[in-house]
Amino acid sequence: MYDALHLVAPGLVLITTLAVGICVHELLHLLPLHLAGAAYSVTLLPADDADSSTPWTALQSALTSGLVRVEVVSVPDATPDWVLRTAAILPLALALPLALVAAGVLPDPLATGDYVGVAALIALTACGLPSPADWSVVWHGSELLEDR
Repeated sequence: MYDALHLVAPGLVLITTLAVGICVHELLHLLPLHLAGAAYSVTLLPADDADSSTPWTALQSALTSGLVRVEVVSVPDATPDWVLRTAAILPLALALPLALVAAGVLPDPLATGDYVGVAALIALTACGLPSPADWSVVWHGSELLEDR
C-alpha cells in the first residue's frame, strides 16, 4: 500500500514542473530573437492593472495570466522571417524527453513504476506544446514582419 508521500510527491512534481516549464517555454522564445538583436521585455508575475500589489492579486494574476510575460518591442529590419518562426516553435524542444523515451534512448518511467518521473515527463511535454499564438507566428511570420 502507498503511503502519503507516494501519493503527494507526483502531484508536487507535476505542479513544480509545470510552473518552471511555463517560464522556460516563454524564455525559449527569446533565444533566436536575442541572437537576431531584437528588443524585448520580460515581466515576472505580470499584472493586468497597476493596483495589483497585494499577494492575493499577484497569485490571481499568476494563475490567470501566467508567471512570465515576454513582449517583443522591436525586431531589426534585416531579420529574416525564419527567425520569428524558429522563435515561435523552439519551445517544442521541451517535448524532446518524451521523444527520447519513445525512441528507447531514455528509460520509460511508466514501465519502471516511477510515478514522479511520469508526472515530470507529462508536465514537461505539456509545457512544450505551442500555443495558438505560437502557431500563428509559425504560419504567418512573414506577414508580421511586413506589418511593422
